[in-house]
Amino acid sequence: MISLGPLRGRTALARNAVGRAATVAGTGALTAGIFTPDLYSTSMTCTMLCAGWGTLWSATLPRDINGNTAMTLYLTPSASLAVMLTAQHIVSGIDWWWQLLADAVWTAGVLRVRPARLARILVGREKSLTPDAIEQTKEVLAWDTVQDGSQHPQAVFWAKHVAIEGGAAPNTVLEQIEQTGPESMAAVIRSTIPGKPVPKIDLLELSAAINWPEDDIKITPVPRQGAGVRRLTVGVAPADAMDLQMAWQTLIAPKGMPGTVITAIRAVDVPDTDGDSKELPA
Repeated sequence: MISLGPLRGRTALARNAVGRAATVAGTGALTAGIFTPDLYSTSMTCTMLCAGWGTLWSATLPRDINGNTAMTLYLTPSASLAVMLTAQHIVSGIDWWWQLLADAVWTAGVLRVRPARLARILVGREKSLTPDAIEQTKEVLAWDTVQDGSQHPQAVFWAKHVAIEGGAAPNTVLEQIEQTGPESMAAVIRSTIPGKPVPKIDLLELSAAINWPEDDIKITPVPRQGAGVRRLTVGVAPADAMDLQMAWQTLIAPKGMPGTVITAIRAVDVPDTDGDSKELPA
């Protein structure tokens, strides 16, 4: 279930808190009624006030199947609480622990189902839970998965279209993005789940997602790094645009020395035929 916090206004959050507080208060009234029957009148008065508010709210609904269903849902917590308070007051010979169990079941059911919120959703009065708002929330969450410093357009595209559930690489982010040529790039794919590897990525799915030929896409281990990161290369970078490690990894190792990587680079002086020294990498 996605979190709706980013799109919920203060009114919606306050209403949510009041609803939960009212449920807890109902539980308190039920529990107190077991041991203090004299509180029955006070508890019923409060319950009827809540039911009255629900009736006024329901009066503004259209009288169709959605409106009638929403009214029933909205009044269910108050009505069921009134029934339980009355039954508990009349039938007082039942062992108290059975009554406590019934109170716990009522509380768990209301907190889990949230009938009043379902009623508002049904008639379109819970704006943060409308289909459009949910889609916007998914976009917000996709942006949130892009880590600080990685809001590169390619990273955002990856988060929205590749790293989503059911995408080519769920639970991943794209980092260290480099444009290695006019039609090539390199980046690091990192798993967003601590201790979990980058999932096995189907190149056909990734090719379809980024609209690029699968033969030009390569995913390889990152030297001296665990399976939680992988190197992504798209396209073939010009040799003069690559550093030595990248050139070795993409051009030399796959064909000439599979499985090898450059672990260190040092420069040495190599004298030329004229007696001068030239500094070359080794």
